Formats: sequence, structure tokens, C-alpha cells
Amino acid sequence: MLNPPFTKPCPPSWHRAGAPFTALFDSQWVGFAVKCSSMRQTKRQTNGQLKGASLSQADLQAAFFARMGGRQQFQGLFEHLPGVCFFVKDAEGRFMAANALCLKRMGFKSDAEVIGKTDAEVHPERVAREIREDDLRVMKSREPLVDRVEALFIRSQAKDWYVTTKLPILDTQGEVIGVMGFVRPFHGGEMRQAGLARLEPVVACIQKQHGRKIDIPRLAKLAHVSSRQLHRLFQAAFGMSTQVFIVRTRVQAASDELLLTELPISEIALKHGFCDQSAFSRAFSEHTGETPLQFRRRHRRGGE
Repeated sequence: MLNPPFTKPCPPSWHRAGAPFTALFDSQWVGFAVKCSSMRQTKRQTNGQLKGASLSQADLQAAFFARMGGRQQFQGLFEHLPGVCFFVKDAEGRFMAANALCLKRMGFKSDAEVIGKTDAEVHPERVAREIREDDLRVMKSREPLVDRVEALFIRSQAKDWYVTTKLPILDTQGEVIGVMGFVRPFHGGEMRQAGLARLEPVVACIQKQHGRKIDIPRLAKLAHVSSRQLHRLFQAAFGMSTQVFIVRTRVQAASDELLLTELPISEIALKHGFCDQSAFSRAFSEHTGETPLQFRRRHRRGGE
């Protein structure tokens, strides 16, 4: 997992016990609002007297949410945020909910296929272990993890990078019962916001030409820095060296080929910049915890 400086403060409203999925929107990049459809939703009649205008803001909000019932209707909004994968897991790490895009990227078609499964049944061993460690850290600390940049071995655009945000889920008694979050594509513009604009052309070059031999000094020239300075920039942005970033990108892209094609592993290795199958297998195992063949067989058994 990576530890870049792309973090934003999380408002205090997120930690309310029983708070709905609105908390996740506090860390999103979109505006969010809920409005009553008529004055009937802002007023209540009790003992023959009309109340509403006299309600405090907190009571007004609570009354409105109470009318929505226990079902978290805000979850539906995540189906309409482009590129955003939304998920909910219980304290044991079992998936309780996921939006359509999240299901698709994990290789499922419906909730019924993923409910009750853990990350260990979806992701490579090492990736699943890192995800679980993050989940446990969020639940134990009760602190959100906001905008972590990381590589995920998921179907489609596997060589891209993603931003993950996670928050603990509390029950009505204030006890932690799980974790909820979303994953979205990492955009180059966020490097500009973090003062790392020089990396934009470098990352784009690596993603486009990962299958060829990549010369570090040439990448440094794209960023107008020395090779050593480039290394420091990558450490600051992604928590890894330039060379490790290149290898990780190759492994990610190759994972897509393993899942979506019948190409021999030796051919996939050469196609994605590795000198031979042995070098590919070593790198793949180092980054995922399993060999390319194990990765392919496990996902095929799971029914792509």
C-alpha cells in the first residue's frame, strides 16, 4: 500500500453513530445535498399543533432521515458517480454491499455472488493481506483513511492507479461493526495539486510504454530533474522508487492479460517488458504473493 501526501481533512460529521453513507461524500470531490420535496417533509403535526419551523436544524435533519427508514438509500448515488467503486464490509472483512462497477471490476455480476466473500477470495494473497490490514487499522483507530493512492489488480485498465478512501461503520450504540469506502481512478491533476506536476509526463510515459525498455535518465529529462531527484519525487508520490513503479505497472498490466486472454504466460511476459517468463514470475510473486499461473487459475476457478 502507498502513502502519498494526497490527503484531505475529514469533517467531524462522519463519525456519528448510525450515520448513513453521506459520510463518504464528505471526502469526495463532488457536491452533495439532500432536500425535502415539500413543506410536508419539514413539518409534523403532533397533538393537533403544526411543528416544523420551530424545529432545530438537528431535529429537522433527524426527522427527515427517520422517514427514510433503515435502508441506506444514499447507496444508490454511487451507481451514478463515474469510475467510482463503492463497497461495504463487516468487521470480519466480508462484503455486505458493492455497487455495479465494483462488482464488475471484481469479476461478479450481482450482489449475491460477492456477499459474504472476503478480499482473500477476490484479490491476490499479498494484496488481500494489505487491504485487510488497512481495514483493521481504520476500525481500530476509528479514523478515516482518505485518498490513499495504490495499485489494484482488478479487471480493466489494470495498469492504472487508484485512490481509496475508507471510513469505519458504527452501529446505533457507537460500536464499530465494519468499514465502508470507495475506490476511484487516480488522475494526473491530483499530482499538480500536490505540487508534483513534474511527474505527470513521466507516469504517462511509463503507462504507455511499459512494454518496452524504459531508461530512467530519459524519464528524468521529461521531468527536468536528475535521476536521483526523480527517485525522491516517486517516493513522495507513490511510496516507491521509479524502477519499482515501472515493474508494478508492468505486473498490473500483465494481470489483465492473464485474466482476459488465453495467451501463454511466456508471451505475456515479453509483451509487458520482462526479459523472460522466469523474471516475470519472480516480479509477479513479489508484488502479489502468487505466481502468474496461480493467479490465472484462481480467478478462472472463481468464474470470471
